[in-house]
Amino acid sequence: MSWQFTVYAYPLVFATVVSAALGGYTVRYIARHGRDDTTVVFLAVNVGLVLWSGFSTLKLLSTDPTIKLLTYRLLYFGVSPLGALALLFALAYTDRRQWLRPSVVAGLFLAPVAYWVLLFTNPADLAIEATRFVEVDGLTVLRVDTGPAHLLLQYGYSAVLAALALGLIGTEAARLGRTYHSQAVLLGLGVAAPILFEFLSGAAVPPFDPDGVNLIPSSAAVTSITLGLAIFRYRLLDLPPIAYTTAMADSPDGVLVLDSAHGIVHTNRSGREILDLHGESDPFDVSSLGIDLEAEANDVVAVDAADGSRLFYSVRSQPLERHRRLDGWVLVFREVTAQQERKQELEAKTRKLELLNRIVRHDIRNDMSVVLGYAPSIAEEIEDETARERFDSLVTHGEHVVELTEIIRDLMQTMLDDDETVKPIQLAPVLGRELDSIRGMDGAVTVHSPAELPTVTVQADEMLGTVFRNLLTNAVRHTDTECPAVTISVTEHEDDVVVDVADDGPGVPDEHKERVFGRGEKGLESPGTGVGLYLVDTLVESYGGDVWVADNTPRGAVFSVRLQKPDAVDSPWGEY
Repeated sequence: MSWQFTVYAYPLVFATVVSAALGGYTVRYIARHGRDDTTVVFLAVNVGLVLWSGFSTLKLLSTDPTIKLLTYRLLYFGVSPLGALALLFALAYTDRRQWLRPSVVAGLFLAPVAYWVLLFTNPADLAIEATRFVEVDGLTVLRVDTGPAHLLLQYGYSAVLAALALGLIGTEAARLGRTYHSQAVLLGLGVAAPILFEFLSGAAVPPFDPDGVNLIPSSAAVTSITLGLAIFRYRLLDLPPIAYTTAMADSPDGVLVLDSAHGIVHTNRSGREILDLHGESDPFDVSSLGIDLEAEANDVVAVDAADGSRLFYSVRSQPLERHRRLDGWVLVFREVTAQQERKQELEAKTRKLELLNRIVRHDIRNDMSVVLGYAPSIAEEIEDETARERFDSLVTHGEHVVELTEIIRDLMQTMLDDDETVKPIQLAPVLGRELDSIRGMDGAVTVHSPAELPTVTVQADEMLGTVFRNLLTNAVRHTDTECPAVTISVTEHEDDVVVDVADDGPGVPDEHKERVFGRGEKGLESPGTGVGLYLVDTLVESYGGDVWVADNTPRGAVFSVRLQKPDAVDSPWGEY
């Protein structure tokens, strides 16, 4: 076997190397990220280019007639399917994956397979009419007079499929806007290169010469280069831009692409509707909507519609940079009208709660303090026993009203507090203050507690004292004994602390244990409102803790509060 060397082989070798490298890159990508339609078709395209350019190189460099004829036939294993692969690639790239069915793929490959069979059997000279060897510029060149099968199955069929692929890519790019024209032109050039070289060769446009060296296989180098640029510039395998933008075009979120002068480069349908509502033109007046392009997330902006309604959008901006130069921005508008209206309703309710809070804390409490302030002097002037009992009842109910104002004040404090206030709190000082308070409130109450409360930190906030105050008050108020006794115990575990408040009252029936912390629930024959226990449950839940009630022995109830330690915030509760 003898060989000849020529510069005409350089573009063929280059195309072979680049296509092989791209094919290897695709195999590696599939191994790492899995395969999809785009990557599989892209790999097949590169395999076809390798076969075409590789066997074309061997055909050109060999001087052996047998080798030249064999490689001529073998190169069609690469070039014949390229038209079908180009169309399949365009279907995958433009997100028309419903057409990538096995039946469609098999149908597209019928013509290439038929031509392979005719090429090697050549009945009635359908594929090859004659072959000859000529000398061109000192090179031995194979000349093949092709038959009608080549014109119909190879040239005509491939040209039609390539034209369809170009039409799909071009139509999609025209629909999506000028931002995508460059990548569409790049891919279109790769698909059209073989057809263009065929046309130039048939028209004898220099340097193409029908009587010289066949330069049509060199078009594989153009296709390889364009595909390489598509991979590394437009992330072809990671995210096909046109397929991605097809989804973006149908997105309910408005998308605006601005250049550095705020000119509108591209909008999707939703973005165009926003601009029409606001009456914006090109360039886009960012300040009119209060948008800060330097901020990744903006406050909600309002757009007045033609019908007089007002729509609200949250806006995110993303700078577009290339080579450390700012080329523009992408703005994404998401409608949040329903959320904004709900927010405004909540803000209105919050203002009403704040007003109610002020009324409860100041007006009602102050008035009741005045009433109770006169009670001792009035009581001294009442001599009738029946009137004195009724007056004592009025004072008791007045004191209860004051207690309710404190509970409601604390409850609304938790409802109005928007900030996250949970933090590490020392348990002993908070619990100790509440125990001292309940002892000083009524000398008839006996309080049993550890001589020294354990030094432990729990997750809570400044209202932790309210939790224990309400549990202690609940234990005293619900008693049916003349000298109630309350027992406090603190049990420390690895991840949490449990505080038990036990009383010797009538207890809580089993059917009420699950409901006693609910809004408006009451214990058995309780003169209270149940709001205090609801507040306890609300606060402890906000701390990430738990509260429950159980029976005491021999009688009464035990209210238990479990609080997390700061180091175990994410730990699951244990079983006790």
